[in-house]
Amino acid sequence: MKYQKIILPAILASSSLFVIFGFKKDFLNQKSQSSSTTNQDSLQQQDEINSEINYQKLSILSNRCRGCGKCAQIDPQHFEILGRIATVISSTNLDSSRLALAINNCRDGAIVLK
Repeated sequence: MKYQKIILPAILASSSLFVIFGFKKDFLNQKSQSSSTTNQDSLQQQDEINSEINYQKLSILSNRCRGCGKCAQIDPQHFEILGRIATVISSTNLDSSRLALAINNCRDGAIVLK
């Protein structure tokens, strides 16, 4: 009789925790699926906006560039190293994939495309 008073509340408490955390897990799974769908929609809208932008000016921020040469290696059509700093040698074809790759790989964030 003494153990029944302890066991029954323990079973009820553990089963209620199982139900609560079971529902929480399902809720979190549904929420993460909906947020990933929302993130994909947001990225697609951002890509559409970016595809409509016409870039006109490519430049190097000389106070940030340390002359590592990565941009010139990736995209020699647009960049070269003169002295200890990268310089822009061409402002044509500003929507090229190599230019985008060079911008994304600049550790210093010295390449600006407006």
